[in-house]
Amino acid sequence: MSELTTTSEVMDAPGGNGAVAELTGSSIKAVWNWRGFETFPSNTYVAMTIALRAAGKTAPASLWGMKLPAEPQSEDAA
Repeated sequence: MSELTTTSEVMDAPGGNGAVAELTGSSIKAVWNWRGFETFPSNTYVAMTIALRAAGKTAPASLWGMKLPAEPQSEDAA
């Protein structure tokens, strides 16, 4: 699977603005705006990542503003 790194690349994978609007239940205008954003609305994460997997693609969860757990700090660092 190839990893996509921008909102624009992610939107192109399932077929562009119209396909993403239908997939997420969003308006075309809203979806059009997402191309210029660094992240997608978090409520689109599940629908869009399922569509990406079906297309043989992946994208980092950070494109939806998801945060990974912090690395535990060693006691020496304190």
